Amino acid sequence: MIEGKKCIAIWQPYFFPYIGYWQVIHAADLFFVGDNAHYIKNGWIHHNRILGQGCQPLDFGIEVSHASVDRYICETKRVVNLKRADKMCRLLEYYYSKAPYYNEAMEIIRPIIMDEETDLTRYLVRQLRTVAEYLGITTEIRLLSEVSARWDCKAPEVIRRTCLHCGCTDYINSITGTKFYAKDAFGEMGIDLHFIRRNDDIRYKQRSDEFVPDLSIIDTMMYCSRDEIHDMLDRYHFV
Repeated sequence: MIEGKKCIAIWQPYFFPYIGYWQVIHAADLFFVGDNAHYIKNGWIHHNRILGQGCQPLDFGIEVSHASVDRYICETKRVVNLKRADKMCRLLEYYYSKAPYYNEAMEIIRPIIMDEETDLTRYLVRQLRTVAEYLGITTEIRLLSEVSARWDCKAPEVIRRTCLHCGCTDYINSITGTKFYAKDAFGEMGIDLHFIRRNDDIRYKQRSDEFVPDLSIIDTMMYCSRDEIHDMLDRYHFV
Protein backbone atom coordinates (compact mmCIF):
# COMPACT_ATOMS: atom_id res chain seq x y z
CA MET A 1 0.00 0.00 0.00
CA ILE A 2 1.04 3.58 -0.59
CA GLU A 3 0.48 5.75 2.47
CA GLY A 4 -2.19 8.37 2.02
CA LYS A 5 -3.02 7.42 -1.57
CA LYS A 6 -5.77 5.41 -3.19
CA CYS A 7 -4.28 2.95 -5.68
CA ILE A 8 -5.75 0.60 -8.23
CA ALA A 9 -4.29 -2.33 -10.15
CA ILE A 10 -5.45 -4.25 -13.22
CA TRP A 11 -4.38 -7.76 -14.18
CA GLN A 12 -5.78 -10.55 -16.27
CA PRO A 13 -7.26 -13.42 -14.25
CA TYR A 14 -4.71 -16.19 -13.70
CA PHE A 15 -5.05 -19.77 -12.50
CA PHE A 16 -3.64 -19.99 -8.94
CA PRO A 17 -1.04 -17.28 -9.65
CA TYR A 18 2.32 -16.91 -7.90
CA ILE A 19 2.97 -14.81 -4.79
CA GLY A 20 3.82 -11.67 -6.78
CA TYR A 21 0.30 -11.52 -8.21
CA TRP A 22 -1.18 -11.60 -4.71
CA GLN A 23 1.20 -8.87 -3.56
CA VAL A 24 -0.20 -6.59 -6.27
CA ILE A 25 -3.76 -7.29 -5.12
CA HIS A 26 -2.77 -6.77 -1.50
CA ALA A 27 -0.99 -3.48 -2.23
CA ALA A 28 -3.95 -2.02 -4.15
CA ASP A 29 -7.09 -0.49 -2.70
CA LEU A 30 -9.09 -1.78 -5.66
CA PHE A 31 -8.12 -4.62 -7.98
CA PHE A 32 -9.69 -4.98 -11.42
CA VAL A 33 -9.69 -8.32 -13.19
CA GLY A 34 -9.05 -7.66 -16.89
CA ASP A 35 -11.82 -9.92 -18.15
CA ASN A 36 -12.36 -7.91 -21.31
CA ALA A 37 -8.78 -8.24 -22.54
CA HIS A 38 -7.92 -10.66 -25.32
CA TYR A 39 -7.16 -14.21 -24.29
CA ILE A 40 -3.43 -15.04 -24.30
CA LYS A 41 -2.89 -18.68 -25.27
CA ASN A 42 0.66 -18.87 -23.91
CA GLY A 43 -0.08 -16.91 -20.76
CA TRP A 44 -1.03 -17.98 -17.24
CA ILE A 45 -4.80 -17.70 -17.56
CA HIS A 46 -5.46 -21.45 -17.71
CA HIS A 47 -2.40 -22.98 -16.07
CA ASN A 48 0.46 -22.53 -13.64
CA ARG A 49 3.37 -24.57 -12.25
CA ILE A 50 3.70 -26.79 -9.20
CA LEU A 51 6.72 -28.66 -7.82
CA GLY A 52 6.88 -31.93 -9.74
CA GLN A 53 9.21 -34.88 -10.20
CA GLY A 54 12.79 -34.24 -9.16
CA CYS A 55 11.70 -30.91 -7.67
CA GLN A 56 11.29 -29.47 -11.16
CA PRO A 57 8.44 -27.15 -12.19
CA LEU A 58 5.47 -29.07 -13.59
CA ASP A 59 2.67 -27.55 -15.68
CA PHE A 60 -0.70 -27.77 -13.92
CA GLY A 61 -3.96 -26.35 -15.25
CA ILE A 62 -7.45 -26.48 -16.68
CA GLU A 63 -8.85 -26.89 -20.17
CA VAL A 64 -10.49 -24.09 -22.13
CA SER A 65 -12.72 -24.41 -25.16
CA HIS A 66 -11.49 -23.04 -28.49
CA ALA A 67 -8.94 -20.73 -26.93
CA SER A 68 -8.12 -17.88 -29.30
CA VAL A 69 -6.44 -14.48 -29.18
CA ASP A 70 -9.40 -13.29 -31.24
CA ARG A 71 -11.68 -13.78 -28.24
CA TYR A 72 -11.91 -11.83 -25.03
CA ILE A 73 -11.33 -13.70 -21.79
CA CYS A 74 -14.94 -13.05 -20.83
CA GLU A 75 -16.04 -14.82 -24.04
CA THR A 76 -13.97 -17.92 -23.32
CA LYS A 77 -15.42 -21.08 -21.81
CA ARG A 78 -13.86 -23.59 -19.49
CA VAL A 79 -14.10 -27.30 -20.26
CA VAL A 80 -15.50 -29.08 -17.21
CA ASN A 81 -14.10 -32.59 -16.91
CA LEU A 82 -14.56 -34.07 -13.45
CA LYS A 83 -12.29 -37.03 -14.21
CA ARG A 84 -9.51 -34.64 -15.15
CA ALA A 85 -10.26 -32.51 -12.07
CA ASP A 86 -10.06 -35.57 -9.82
CA LYS A 87 -6.77 -36.51 -11.48
CA MET A 88 -5.45 -33.02 -10.75
CA CYS A 89 -6.33 -33.42 -7.07
CA ARG A 90 -4.63 -36.82 -6.97
CA LEU A 91 -1.56 -35.27 -8.61
CA LEU A 92 -1.41 -32.70 -5.82
CA GLU A 93 -1.75 -35.50 -3.28
CA TYR A 94 1.12 -37.38 -4.92
CA TYR A 95 3.50 -34.42 -4.81
CA TYR A 96 2.34 -32.62 -1.66
CA SER A 97 0.72 -35.08 0.75
CA LYS A 98 3.74 -34.84 3.06
CA ALA A 99 3.78 -31.03 3.01
CA PRO A 100 2.99 -29.55 6.45
CA TYR A 101 -0.14 -27.65 5.36
CA TYR A 102 -1.45 -30.10 2.75
CA ASN A 103 -4.80 -30.80 4.45
CA GLU A 104 -5.51 -27.16 5.22
CA ALA A 105 -4.58 -26.04 1.72
CA MET A 106 -6.63 -28.75 0.00
CA GLU A 107 -9.76 -27.63 1.84
CA ILE A 108 -9.48 -24.48 -0.29
CA ILE A 109 -7.93 -25.89 -3.47
CA ARG A 110 -10.04 -29.02 -4.03
CA PRO A 111 -13.44 -27.24 -4.27
CA ILE A 112 -11.94 -24.78 -6.76
CA ILE A 113 -10.55 -27.53 -8.97
CA MET A 114 -13.81 -29.53 -8.76
CA ASP A 115 -15.97 -26.46 -9.46
CA GLU A 116 -18.26 -27.12 -12.45
CA GLU A 117 -18.48 -23.49 -13.58
CA THR A 118 -18.09 -23.31 -17.38
CA ASP A 119 -17.70 -19.52 -17.65
CA LEU A 120 -13.94 -19.01 -17.48
CA THR A 121 -14.12 -15.50 -16.02
CA ARG A 122 -16.59 -16.41 -13.28
CA TYR A 123 -14.52 -19.48 -12.44
CA LEU A 124 -11.23 -17.60 -12.19
CA VAL A 125 -12.66 -14.64 -10.29
CA ARG A 126 -14.32 -16.99 -7.80
CA GLN A 127 -10.94 -18.68 -7.39
CA LEU A 128 -9.15 -15.35 -6.83
CA ARG A 129 -11.67 -14.21 -4.24
CA THR A 130 -11.59 -17.53 -2.39
CA VAL A 131 -7.80 -17.67 -2.17
CA ALA A 132 -7.60 -13.94 -1.33
CA GLU A 133 -9.91 -14.52 1.63
CA TYR A 134 -7.78 -17.47 2.77
CA LEU A 135 -4.65 -15.30 2.60
CA GLY A 136 -6.29 -12.48 4.54
CA ILE A 137 -6.37 -10.06 1.60
CA THR A 138 -9.15 -7.50 2.00
CA THR A 139 -8.79 -5.65 -1.31
CA GLU A 140 -12.02 -5.42 -3.29
CA ILE A 141 -11.83 -7.45 -6.51
CA ARG A 142 -13.98 -6.22 -9.40
CA LEU A 143 -14.35 -6.84 -13.13
CA LEU A 144 -12.83 -4.34 -15.54
CA SER A 145 -15.84 -4.85 -17.82
CA GLU A 146 -17.86 -2.96 -15.19
CA VAL A 147 -15.88 0.14 -16.20
CA SER A 148 -15.29 -0.50 -19.90
CA ALA A 149 -17.41 -2.77 -22.07
CA ARG A 150 -14.43 -3.84 -24.17
CA TRP A 151 -10.67 -3.33 -24.18
CA ASP A 152 -11.12 -1.08 -27.22
CA CYS A 153 -7.93 0.94 -26.83
CA LYS A 154 -4.33 0.49 -25.77
CA ALA A 155 -3.55 -0.46 -22.18
CA PRO A 156 -2.35 2.98 -20.96
CA GLU A 157 -5.64 4.54 -22.03
CA VAL A 158 -7.61 1.75 -20.33
CA ILE A 159 -5.65 2.46 -17.15
CA ARG A 160 -6.24 6.21 -17.47
CA ARG A 161 -9.98 5.72 -17.90
CA THR A 162 -10.15 3.33 -14.97
CA CYS A 163 -8.23 5.71 -12.70
CA LEU A 164 -10.55 8.53 -13.75
CA HIS A 165 -13.59 6.35 -13.07
CA CYS A 166 -12.31 5.53 -9.58
CA GLY A 167 -11.18 9.05 -8.79
CA CYS A 168 -7.55 8.10 -8.15
CA THR A 169 -4.18 9.02 -9.63
CA ASP A 170 -1.97 6.11 -8.55
CA TYR A 171 -1.62 2.84 -10.43
CA ILE A 172 0.28 -0.27 -9.31
CA ASN A 173 1.85 -2.66 -11.79
CA SER A 174 4.07 -5.71 -11.39
CA ILE A 175 7.76 -5.32 -12.08
CA THR A 176 7.29 -7.01 -15.46
CA GLY A 177 5.42 -3.91 -16.55
CA THR A 178 8.68 -1.98 -16.86
CA LYS A 179 9.03 -3.64 -20.28
CA PHE A 180 5.85 -2.00 -21.54
CA TYR A 181 5.10 1.14 -19.53
CA ALA A 182 7.06 4.32 -18.83
CA LYS A 183 6.51 6.42 -15.72
CA ASP A 184 7.00 9.66 -17.65
CA ALA A 185 4.27 8.77 -20.16
CA PHE A 186 1.84 8.03 -17.33
CA GLY A 187 2.88 11.21 -15.57
CA GLU A 188 1.78 13.18 -18.62
CA MET A 189 -1.66 11.62 -18.15
CA GLY A 190 -1.68 12.68 -14.50
CA ILE A 191 -1.06 9.17 -13.16
CA ASP A 192 1.71 8.08 -10.77
CA LEU A 193 2.87 4.67 -11.92
CA HIS A 194 4.38 2.36 -9.29
CA PHE A 195 6.19 -0.90 -10.09
CA ILE A 196 6.13 -3.50 -7.36
CA ARG A 197 8.94 -6.01 -6.90
CA ARG A 198 8.84 -8.84 -4.39
CA ASN A 199 11.77 -9.05 -1.98
CA ASP A 200 14.42 -11.63 -2.74
CA ASP A 201 14.15 -13.06 0.76
CA ILE A 202 10.80 -14.72 0.04
CA ARG A 203 11.84 -18.33 0.44
CA TYR A 204 10.47 -21.33 2.29
CA LYS A 205 11.31 -24.99 2.80
CA GLN A 206 10.21 -27.18 -0.10
CA ARG A 207 11.08 -30.84 -0.76
CA SER A 208 14.70 -30.07 -1.54
CA ASP A 209 17.31 -27.69 -0.18
CA GLU A 210 17.34 -25.64 -3.40
CA PHE A 211 14.38 -23.28 -3.48
CA VAL A 212 12.30 -23.15 -6.70
CA PRO A 213 10.75 -19.64 -6.96
CA ASP A 214 7.70 -18.26 -8.77
CA LEU A 215 5.57 -21.39 -8.56
CA SER A 216 1.80 -21.32 -8.18
CA ILE A 217 0.41 -20.11 -4.85
CA ILE A 218 -0.59 -23.77 -4.44
CA ASP A 219 3.02 -24.60 -3.63
CA THR A 220 3.23 -21.77 -1.10
CA MET A 221 -0.03 -22.82 0.55
CA MET A 222 1.25 -26.38 0.92
CA TYR A 223 4.47 -25.41 2.69
CA CYS A 224 3.54 -22.24 4.57
CA SER A 225 0.91 -21.32 7.12
CA ARG A 226 -1.66 -18.63 6.42
CA ASP A 227 0.19 -16.27 8.76
CA GLU A 228 3.50 -16.94 7.01
CA ILE A 229 1.98 -16.23 3.60
CA HIS A 230 0.26 -13.10 4.86
CA ASP A 231 3.67 -11.89 6.07
CA MET A 232 5.06 -12.52 2.56
CA LEU A 233 2.41 -10.24 1.08
CA ASP A 234 4.10 -7.23 2.67
CA ARG A 235 7.60 -8.24 1.63
CA TYR A 236 7.89 -6.08 -1.48
CA HIS A 237 9.21 -2.69 -2.50
CA PHE A 238 8.38 -0.15 -5.18
CA VAL A 239 10.81 0.78 -7.94
